[in-house]
Amino acid sequence: MRKYFTIFFLSLTIFAKAQQRPGAGAWYTVNLHVNIYGKWQWHNDAGYRTLGASFQPLQFLYRTGLRFNFNKEWSTAGGVAFFFTKTDFYKSRHAFGNEFRFWQEGLYQPAIHDKLSLQLRVRTEQRFFSTTSRKEKYTGHRFRFRAGINQRLNEKMSLLVADEYMHQFAQDKFSFDQNRVIVTVNYKINQSCQFQTGYMWLKWPDANQHLLIISLTKSISLHENR
Repeated sequence: MRKYFTIFFLSLTIFAKAQQRPGAGAWYTVNLHVNIYGKWQWHNDAGYRTLGASFQPLQFLYRTGLRFNFNKEWSTAGGVAFFFTKTDFYKSRHAFGNEFRFWQEGLYQPAIHDKLSLQLRVRTEQRFFSTTSRKEKYTGHRFRFRAGINQRLNEKMSLLVADEYMHQFAQDKFSFDQNRVIVTVNYKINQSCQFQTGYMWLKWPDANQHLLIISLTKSISLHENR
């Protein structure tokens, strides 16, 4: 009997560890900003997030929307997003759940002096999760606040340090969702293309993660020759 109890509790331990969120991972992102006309911009970003230190997928995403730039400091944007997220942390399983979002944001980027600028962003999201094998469908309303400082190091490079806090109302509870501490280096390839890499410490309600960030941003102007 003792042998069976030992096997039972060992199985529970293995199951619990397999369900734990990986402590590390990588986020790869491609951003495309299309300057339509005047102060309007079409925003696009696509992402691939890995399961742990492997290259296996944890999440795919695509976000799109329109941005209006009031001036060099103030802008507002809104749009939709599609997320496909693995339903558990087993590498051998390949089931994904769907999420659809509406998102809205306000962005303020004042210059403190010629090489230092502040970034303040408020974003709200209405999140619609589909039914999966683990959860019934539900809706979440998330509030996000991000504050950062961008220091220009030279003509090609800059350093960004930022913190983003998130709180969400879902399933009749308004609670902490996550917090992100970000340090990245941005390299300007040319006037329309930038490469960014860095580190993110991501705090969840039940776990912490250390993440590598790699992104490429490209800007296109549809009216530059008019």
